Amino acid sequence: MSLILRAQVAAAAHDIVPAWPLDSFIAVNPLAGRESYPFETETTAEAATTRPGSAYLADYQRGRITRDDIDAALLERIPQLADRRLRIGTAAVSAVRVAELDMRLVAAAPAPEPVAVAELTWLDEYLAVWVAGYLCPDPAWPMPHHADGFYRAWRTLACLDPSLPRTVRRTLTTLSPEPDAALAHALQCLGITAADVPRALRTALGHLPGWVGHIKWRAEKVGDIDLTSYLAVRFTVQVALGITPAADQTTQTAQPDHTTLTSAPFWLRAERVAQALTAARPSREDVAAVARVLSTHPITDQRYTWQKAYELNYRTALIGALRSTVETRDGRNVQLVMCIDPRSEGLRRHLEESSSVETFGFAGFFGVPIRFARYQARGAINSLPALLSARHHITEIPVDHEQAHRVVAAGKFRDALRHAVHTADSTAATPFAFAETAGWFYGGISILRTLTPRIHARIVRALSLSPRDLRCDVTIADAFTLDERATLAETALRMMGLAQFAPLVVLAGHGSESENNLYQSALDCGACGGNPGHANARAAAAIFNDPEVRLLLADRGLPIPFDTFFVAAEHNTVSDMVTVLDRHLIPDSHTSSADRFEQLQRTAADKLVTERARHLPGASPRHSPARLRGRAHDWAEVYPELGLAGNATMIIGPRDITRNVDLGRRVFLHSYRTELDPTGAALETIMTAPLVVAQWINHQYYFTALNPDTLGAGTKTIHNAIGTLGVISGHSGDLRRGLPWQSVGLGTELFHEPMRLTVVVEAPLARIGEIISRNQVLRDLFDNDWITLTARDHPTALWHRYTAYGFTATATATPAATATPMEGPHT
Repeated sequence: MSLILRAQVAAAAHDIVPAWPLDSFIAVNPLAGRESYPFETETTAEAATTRPGSAYLADYQRGRITRDDIDAALLERIPQLADRRLRIGTAAVSAVRVAELDMRLVAAAPAPEPVAVAELTWLDEYLAVWVAGYLCPDPAWPMPHHADGFYRAWRTLACLDPSLPRTVRRTLTTLSPEPDAALAHALQCLGITAADVPRALRTALGHLPGWVGHIKWRAEKVGDIDLTSYLAVRFTVQVALGITPAADQTTQTAQPDHTTLTSAPFWLRAERVAQALTAARPSREDVAAVARVLSTHPITDQRYTWQKAYELNYRTALIGALRSTVETRDGRNVQLVMCIDPRSEGLRRHLEESSSVETFGFAGFFGVPIRFARYQARGAINSLPALLSARHHITEIPVDHEQAHRVVAAGKFRDALRHAVHTADSTAATPFAFAETAGWFYGGISILRTLTPRIHARIVRALSLSPRDLRCDVTIADAFTLDERATLAETALRMMGLAQFAPLVVLAGHGSESENNLYQSALDCGACGGNPGHANARAAAAIFNDPEVRLLLADRGLPIPFDTFFVAAEHNTVSDMVTVLDRHLIPDSHTSSADRFEQLQRTAADKLVTERARHLPGASPRHSPARLRGRAHDWAEVYPELGLAGNATMIIGPRDITRNVDLGRRVFLHSYRTELDPTGAALETIMTAPLVVAQWINHQYYFTALNPDTLGAGTKTIHNAIGTLGVISGHSGDLRRGLPWQSVGLGTELFHEPMRLTVVVEAPLARIGEIISRNQVLRDLFDNDWITLTARDHPTALWHRYTAYGFTATATATPAATATPMEGPHT
């Protein structure tokens, strides 16, 4: 029975997306478990999958959606409408025109208000407290019996819980000590039959989805709790308190009943459309002809057609802006490889205003998955994509041991002081005395941080020795064999299309910087597990500079000139400054190139930070770059940057097709050249790894924008942290899922346009089709319309749209190069 029950729990949890803790928070599709079904079937009680019709109609009226967009969306979704014409009165009308007119009339009708989110039940609140107490990594009072597991610890301690009736507490001592047996017994006591057990388990897991998602992650990564233990507690409490399954139902935000979006019956709807198409009163035959068209496009489908039209408008402009020319790349003094993150696009564009710079896009961990620890640090980070596991551990070896000793000693002193302050502030007997003795000091610091955050940041920086000030080498040779290092380098070069080398190649990871931001890791590098990418950049540079690696690369047809040097750097996405790392490793022959690059990046950074200020709440392009960068140090600033708001597209292809095109910082740019990938292995890796991560990010923003209170995290202003596990709104309740409202909106208005990811690829269509056909995850995403794909074989070929039946040529031709910006996030 135990194995069967655990299998049923696993099946019930199949669609639950694991929730990473705050210190490694990464974007995921909150509906990822349903990607094997068509997107338009995913109408759930908990999630809106499109905006209301009135929002699309407003877009139509302001020109954001055109009639051509609607017609194209209708033909894409209902091909049988093509070339079909009707006679309405004396006029000949296309079936597409009939369906399009019906969409606008229906969207103009008032829609019912969605059902409000119900309050958590007492049982939900009760369980949230216990799960938080058990999982919190640094509580003031550690939970006793933690080593026994969640269910056993609860069973032991609940007998002393005053929130439970005394009679209930006495019965808990008779419970089985095994969670499996307790769960089976509780299900039996509740009268749940064997056939109804899967449904009952799914219903129970639908409560507290934030905690449930984190428990699933915790079970996979840590192993100190699992969903069987959680369910054993939940159902046991239900039995003890006499809560029947029917009484334990939580009402989530419900989708509007789209059959009631208009009060008109189907025939009356057809009459209304027919009347709008003819000046005379339509005949019964006219109405019947219209009704036959409307039957192919039910009201429940119309919002998906609107969404398709909304996305087609952007996609058509994007494809039209892409270049079809190939530029020579001689004379580049510096090549810069940045993460595919959309925030890199603007900096690449401004840097390339100098003819001496060429840029590339590659996943921000640079193909080097590592677990990294700084010199003599107590902890380590998994700096790699969530899809991978850390198998290679690297650290640092200092060049100057005397300096290293000073930095480590200073770090230990700061840690000891921080621990002492935390202990004095959190221990039950000392907070008041601590406030009396040290409050004046911290009051002064708080005033300084509040009124002059930039001055406070400079003072802190001047008084502290940072581990980043250490001159160190990374232990890459100890973590990877020579063959592994050469294979990583070869894969990276083929994936990014880098074959002609400048004297200086800069590998720039990225990270964010902000004060008092619980979602800091969401602004760091997702490909690095929610961490800054400097460690991976340093490791990759060490691999590419290794003479033995270069010998093997030359044997594999990828020779790197002896005078090419790779240097690591880090792009700060708040200041947009790129800092060159490990300058002590740069040979004298390349220092002037590095200095020249730093001058260029400062100019480009100033331009970009001013450009971004047009869309950043509370900022203005008239503000100085220093003032705009100072927002990072303001602990009251809820908009330090806009992160990946506005993301809409991933382009996989040579930089030639996007150079000098203002993409509005909305595009994941992954470099790729077919000629360097004869087997297609690199393209397959890009499509099954970086593309999937980009889709996670895209859908996280998409569903947060549409469901800020259920699949998002609500507003930051009432967030409280539960250790490093996550955030709750207020003082109790469920862990919040997704991103905070400040990541997608301002006030009551969205500045993120919720659009599914548009993927654009320049590679042989046959190769792309083969890759999709043998990867189920890609078939699910593309065939089920979760994301879309447009591709062409070579720069002068026509673009083709991928469908479940193969590639279809699009009507969009690629015009001459244009610098028209693709609109970014707007407020």
